[in-house]
Amino acid sequence: MRDGQALHEAVVAPPVRAPARPKAPVDAGSGRPDPTEGFWLDFEQSDPVRQFATMMFIRGGLIAIAVTIVGGMLGALYTVPTLAPTFQEWGIDLRQLRPIHTAFASAWIFLGGVAVVHRWLQDHGGVATAGDRLRLRVQVLSWAIAGAGILITLAMGIGSGREYVGFHPIFSAFILLGWLCYTWNFFRVAGPGFFHRPLYLTMWGVGMLFFIVTFTEQHLYLLPSVFGNPVQDLQVQWKATGTLVGSFNLFVYGSIIYISERISRDPGYGHSKVAYWLFSIGLLNSFTNFAHHTYHLPQDHLVKWISFVVSMMEIAILCRAVYDLNRFVRARSDEEFCAARGSFGASKFWTVAILLSAVLISIPPLNAVIHGTYVVTGHAMGATIGIDTMVLLGAIIWILGEHLRDREGPTASEMLHDRQMRWIVIGLNVSVAALVTWLHLSGTITGVTRAGFAPGETYVPPPWLPMWNGILFAATGLLALAFFVFLLLRLLPVSFRYWWVAERRA
Repeated sequence: MRDGQALHEAVVAPPVRAPARPKAPVDAGSGRPDPTEGFWLDFEQSDPVRQFATMMFIRGGLIAIAVTIVGGMLGALYTVPTLAPTFQEWGIDLRQLRPIHTAFASAWIFLGGVAVVHRWLQDHGGVATAGDRLRLRVQVLSWAIAGAGILITLAMGIGSGREYVGFHPIFSAFILLGWLCYTWNFFRVAGPGFFHRPLYLTMWGVGMLFFIVTFTEQHLYLLPSVFGNPVQDLQVQWKATGTLVGSFNLFVYGSIIYISERISRDPGYGHSKVAYWLFSIGLLNSFTNFAHHTYHLPQDHLVKWISFVVSMMEIAILCRAVYDLNRFVRARSDEEFCAARGSFGASKFWTVAILLSAVLISIPPLNAVIHGTYVVTGHAMGATIGIDTMVLLGAIIWILGEHLRDREGPTASEMLHDRQMRWIVIGLNVSVAALVTWLHLSGTITGVTRAGFAPGETYVPPPWLPMWNGILFAATGLLALAFFVFLLLRLLPVSFRYWWVAERRA
């Protein structure tokens, strides 16, 4: 099979439940199924502890989405000039709403990716050991404490004021503790023969180590020597934040390859040269993309040039995405709608648009015009919702459908792929596209008028722009909120339908 064909078939093929293999190819060293040969257990065939873990992280991820959209919607309403004073009277400020929105958006992406990783552990982890169970309990408990604590303290106005880690650093210790337990459980299973395993395991493993390093680096501001030097503080903050985003992208891209492999029953793409080349470029970019935010800082020009050249190498990913997108469009048929396939398909369109945006805003003259405007917000939102969220929603819908079929029969998952679900997926993508388009347009207008009419002086936007920003931001945001609510009303009850997940309590 040609490179990329497995991923392509996963997107265009309906989610039919293929029978599990009667015999698994076994790795003689570990005694477990050999993942290089392709082996997949049905959901119900795996250890109940691992089933429960997968569903728990799906539940956590969906709850994080709910918190994210509430925080984001309140933040959008806050930008309406006539509403801001009312929010302030209630004691609500954008300095509380924005970190809630960004922190839980990041939590959703990580939790969704963690759920998919635990689905892989169902296939290859065997029966959870006593150590696995202990570390899993610590992971869930510490992350639950962190999530609840972050939400409560940020609502009270207690935070750090940092980007992506705007919460009090005490909760970072709980997050890091859970992450170390998670990494230990993953490498205990995936460690033997790691470099001979499929690409998605490499992505997940590198993403875990990236997170630990960059999350620690994000807290260097606690050192007086760093915090006391504003330029160095900004450099460290954006370097760590850029690499942190790169780490959760690795979870997303690994998830789509793994779920695609499961649906197509072909492990070819996970070992293809094309996939490894694209992974290498994306990984290199994760180390350098922070410089897009620091072109204006007094740093070495070599750093800026390296960042620019690597960003231009992303054109290779863009060309490949356009190629896959073209194949997807030509291969579309009149088959019944599948929400997982629809979400994966939407992520292809978003990938092309967001990569094109990324390449453009990496060009220094254009970067100087749009820096600090809504273009950056629109780009981040488009990537987070259009690519990361669509991929993870597709993966989670597939897992939930698999779980329902195992518990209730082969037709139980049809509720996740009916006409109403089709309109939810379409409406969500259209409304978010409208929001992202307006943010790009508004930011471009701001950047051009600022550069053309107010160079070197305090910028005052055109009088009509703040008014329309508030109105269109709130209108498109409300529309996206409505479709997110419809989606959560479909997925949350399914994820909680069987608390212990398996028929036998874990």
